[in-house]
Amino acid sequence: MPKVVTIGWELEYALQENGMKQKELAAATKTPNATVSDHVQGGGVRLEKLSDYVEALNTDRLRGQASYETYGFIKSMDGKVAEILTPTELDFLQDQETIQREERREHAKVLLIKSKLEPLTRKDREDLERYVMEFLDEIVVELSIVFSILKILGMTITTAFNKRMPHWIEKKYMKG
Repeated sequence: MPKVVTIGWELEYALQENGMKQKELAAATKTPNATVSDHVQGGGVRLEKLSDYVEALNTDRLRGQASYETYGFIKSMDGKVAEILTPTELDFLQDQETIQREERREHAKVLLIKSKLEPLTRKDREDLERYVMEFLDEIVVELSIVFSILKILGMTITTAFNKRMPHWIEKKYMKG
């Protein structure tokens, strides 16, 4: 049986973002109107149909959620905080996350060096995990800022990545 995902909320948001009606999406993806309606209401969507929706709607949130649901990639930034806060307000929140991470940074450095020399204890591993989780909190807020600014620019994350890739290749962050 093929994998089925639930993307109702993201699908509805993508329709609104595109100013598209469900029946227009149905026509664009050669899907019965009732099926599109069921999917928007939270019914399971097969991967093939999900791909059709992503292609027709072309929004970062839907593409990100599809990647997360199918391949376990990073989930789209869809929390209420990212929706209601401006980039400047998100930047303040990011500063708070940085402070929380920085409180654990020196100890994490010691543990990273220790891990090269000897096995970490259970407590060491827990401390290092707390540090990396704080780091992830900070990154999620930073990604929300990026997505918020890209929305203002009318640019998708895919376009931004493609535009920046030559720079990252030159800096050896990515391979060509």
